[in-house]
Amino acid sequence: MSTLRHKHLYMFHKFWDVNGDGVLTWEDFRLLAEKYAKIQRRGKLEKDVFERWQSILEKWWNELTSYADYNKDTIVEFDEWLRFFDELGKATKCFKDLPDFLQLYLHLFFLVMDSNKDGLFCVKDYKKYLTNQNMDVNRAQECFQFMLNDEDRSNGNAMTSDRFKDLVYEYWVSSDANSQGKYICGPFDSAVMDELEKMVKKRQ
Repeated sequence: MSTLRHKHLYMFHKFWDVNGDGVLTWEDFRLLAEKYAKIQRRGKLEKDVFERWQSILEKWWNELTSYADYNKDTIVEFDEWLRFFDELGKATKCFKDLPDFLQLYLHLFFLVMDSNKDGLFCVKDYKKYLTNQNMDVNRAQECFQFMLNDEDRSNGNAMTSDRFKDLVYEYWVSSDANSQGKYICGPFDSAVMDELEKMVKKRQ
């Protein structure tokens, strides 16, 4: 697996590792349900909304573990995460071939990223995402322009939902250092691999 893709999958793993313990467990997904419930209700945690999200995230967790929990210990460690996406890259050709929970995740990810809710993902949305994730905004314009194709430029330099999902799919499965999707979740190409590896833990 390329260093670039290893970095990408580490950063994506980190997005889901909400409690920051280096592995994915049901607790992370329960916390994600809480996060999405608050987003839906503009910062408020309402019991019925949380319970609906918890039901959705429980299905995601069950589906993820059915694919990626290779040693059946109800924990998805980083090496299992890498293996899962490596196998996805071999078994799929586009985001529409992904397991249901990842397709739903992509749908929600686009809705969150489309901050002005116009159905397109533009550079302003990208800058807002980078700011909210405490990432470097200085390269936002450069990275966003790199990801655009002719279809995006005809849409006013903005991506449709399907184009956005295509790029996230590339981010997950491509080993090409020049893949158009390499910046979709942020400019991670300067991240130092040794530093990332030190942050990956295994459950004892």
